[in-house]
Parts: sequence; C-alpha cells; structure tokens
Amino acid sequence: MAATLSARRQALADLAKSRQSERAGGRTVRMIAMGIILLAILGWCGMWLFGAFSTPPQLLAVRTEVDQQIAQLEEASRNGEPFSPDTGSFTAVFATMREVPEAYRDQAREQMGRLFEARETAEVDSFFAVPPEKRAAELDRRIEAEETRRKAWAAERTRRDAQQGNGGATAQSGRATAGTGQTAGQPGGGRRRGDGTEESRNMRSKSRIDKTSAESRARNTEYRRLKDQRRIQLGLEPSRR
Repeated sequence: MAATLSARRQALADLAKSRQSERAGGRTVRMIAMGIILLAILGWCGMWLFGAFSTPPQLLAVRTEVDQQIAQLEEASRNGEPFSPDTGSFTAVFATMREVPEAYRDQAREQMGRLFEARETAEVDSFFAVPPEKRAAELDRRIEAEETRRKAWAAERTRRDAQQGNGGATAQSGRATAGTGQTAGQPGGGRRRGDGTEESRNMRSKSRIDKTSAESRARNTEYRRLKDQRRIQLGLEPSRR
C-alpha cells in the first residue's frame, strides 16, 4: 500500500516537472519569436531612416519640375497665349533627370512622358483656339520660331563640339539637325522624337492613344497634317513623328 502511494506521488511529481518544462519551453519559443519580430522591425526602421523605402530627392525634383511645366502649359492654354518652342520646355527637366539614380530612371521617364503629352495637348488646343482666318499666320509663326530655335541649338552644339575638339560630333550634329525641323537636344523646338528605342516610342504612342478621345486624336492628326503641309510649302522637311 505504501509502495503504491509512493509511486503515485512520484508520478505526480514527474507530471508537475514535465508541465513546468513545457511552460518554460513555450516561454522560450515566444521570447525567440518576439526577438525575431523586434529585430525585423528595427531593421525595417533602419532601412527607412537611410532612405531604402523613400523616393530619392532627384526624382522628386523631376516631378516638381514637370508639375510646374504642366501648370504653365495649362495656364497658357486657358489664357490663349501664343504657343512657342519655349512653352513647356524640356531643358530644365532633362538637366534634373541626369542626376536621377539609374534605378529610378524609368520613373523619371514616365514623368517626362507626362510633360510630353501635356505639351502636345497644349500645342494642338491653342492652335484650334485661334480664329480660322488667322491659323495660317499662326502656323508660319510657330514654324519660324521652331527653325530659329533649332538653328540656335545647332550653333551652340557646334560651339561645344569645337571646344572639346570633337570634329566627328560636330559633323554628326549637322546631320542630325539639318533640314529636319528638329531642335538638337531640345524637344521644345522641332519636336524631338528620337528618345528611347522603337519599342518604347511605340508604347508611348499607344499610351497616348488609349488616354485620348477620338475627337482629340482627330484634332491632333489634322494639326500635324496642316503643319507638315505648310513646312513643305516653305521648303522645309516635315516634322518627325
């Protein structure tokens, strides 16, 4: 009888120790899990503090510049101001883009696409806001301004190439700008369209088409037709698309 009671007490003691061990093990697991979570949170906070999840200031600068240019374009269209190659100029944005880290260049190009679309819209809308009897003169004014800007940029590029002693680049500049109605290195002149690959240009074109109405596309097409027609009459080549 005494042996039986002793055995029961030992069994109860063993059971108590087992449960204590399980509770201790459970606390250890919970402490380890909490430690891992805490380390993860601290690591995330450290990465955030060092800018791993923030937008680089160079890209923010591009967005700000684009927003300002678009606001100017919209204001010019509302006020009926004459459109010129300097309206919605890409120069400042390109200069800012050169400082954007390579990993964010695609996002910077998306911002440039916004500006390009806004500029194109403003150019077309402002033209059709002109009374029909004055549109021929307005086309002449725009073409003359584009050609003046193109020649100025070609001369500036030639001067820079001469300073660098790069005669080959000078010749290339002359070929790239002669008779095309393009502004060398400056889309604000004769509509620079050569940026990126053929695939990227087609994607941008498709994106613009998807975002515009049939009426807007028709106005755009008519404007380009009238402008190219007038350029040919003036002995100039049509603008590149």
